[in-house]
Amino acid sequence: MIMANGDIKQITAAVEDAVTYPILTKEVNGYGSGGGRNGESSGSSGGGSLTRTAQGAIRDLLGWRYRADDPKGFLAALNKAVELKEVEGHVESTWKARPFMVQADMGEITGAQASIYARAKVALDHALPLLDGLKPLRPDADRENMASIQALVRSALKELVAELGIAGGPRVQRVDDYFKQLLNLEPGTKGVSVVTADHVGGLLGELSNRFGLTTDSVLTVEEEQNYTNFVILVDYTNSIFETWAAQRLSFGRSGSGTKFLGTELVRLSQTLAVIVESVQETYDAMDSVFFGPEERQVTLLEFDDGESITVAELLSWIEQFAGVEAPQLIEDSGKDGVGAVRETLYRINGLLAQVASQ
Repeated sequence: MIMANGDIKQITAAVEDAVTYPILTKEVNGYGSGGGRNGESSGSSGGGSLTRTAQGAIRDLLGWRYRADDPKGFLAALNKAVELKEVEGHVESTWKARPFMVQADMGEITGAQASIYARAKVALDHALPLLDGLKPLRPDADRENMASIQALVRSALKELVAELGIAGGPRVQRVDDYFKQLLNLEPGTKGVSVVTADHVGGLLGELSNRFGLTTDSVLTVEEEQNYTNFVILVDYTNSIFETWAAQRLSFGRSGSGTKFLGTELVRLSQTLAVIVESVQETYDAMDSVFFGPEERQVTLLEFDDGESITVAELLSWIEQFAGVEAPQLIEDSGKDGVGAVRETLYRINGLLAQVASQ
C-alpha cells in the first residue's frame, strides 16, 4: 500500500503528539476510583482495585461508607438495610432498598418530616381503596377515560407520599408540583386554602368530571355513599396539603423555618461524602498530570501565618476528617459535635482558600 505525503504527515504529527503529551490510563470500575489516604496513588494493584469495588458495593447496598474502625456504624447500617422476621421456625431476611445512599448512622426521618410522612402514609392507605372503588354517576361515562384518570391520581398520591418519606427531607419543588397536579393548589402562595369536593381542581377535579361525582348527580343513598367516598378522598388530600403548607419552610435549604436534627444530619452526611469523593478526584487529577504520591509527600504549601504543610498531608487530613472523624463526632456528641465539625471545616476551607490564591 502506498501512502500519500499528507497521510504520512498526519501519522507523524499524531506520534509526536503522543510522545509530547502522553495519556495516563488506569483501570476503571463501576464504583469509581481515586487515590488512597496518605498520598497512596490510585493506580494501585489488583488487590486495591478489588477492595475499592467491595467498598463501593457495601456503600450501594447499605448506604454506608466503609470504615474499618467503625463496626457500630456497619451494624446500624445493616439493621436498617435488612429486615429479619421469623417464619415457621426459621428466619427470613429481606433487603430494603434505599431511595439514595446516606450515612446510615448519622440521620433519620424526624420532627416535622416524621409527622407529615406518618399522616400522609395513613391517608394513602385509606384513600387508595376509596379511589379504586369509585363508580360513575353520569350515564355517558367512558370506562377507559375513568381508568386513565384513576391511574393518574393513584400514581400522584403514591409518589407524593414516597417523596415525603425521603431521608434528608423531600424536595420542596416536587411536593409542590404534586399538590398542583392533584388539587391545582400551590402551597407557597399566600392566602391559598383548600376547596370542597364540588370545586376541587387538578386531577381530582378531572376525576370528578369524568365520573360525574357532584352533589347534583346524586339520586339515591347508594349514589350518595359513592360520592361520599370521593369527598373523603379529597379531604385526605386536603389534610396532607394543609400539613405540608404549615411545615413547608422546615424543608427548604434557604435557612428559614424550624430545622430538625435528624433531617439535617442526613444532608450533612451527604456533604461529607462529597468532600471525600472530591479528595479522591483530586488524587486522580494530580496523577493525570504526573504529580504523583511521592512528589505530593514533599511538596510544601505555605500559609499566611508562616507555617507549611505538604500536599499529601493536607489532602489526607481532609479525607480522614470528612470520612471518619466528623461522622464519629456527630454520632457521639449530636449538636455539639456538629459545632465542632463546623469549626474544623471553616479552618480547612480557610487553608484551601489560601492555597487557591497562591
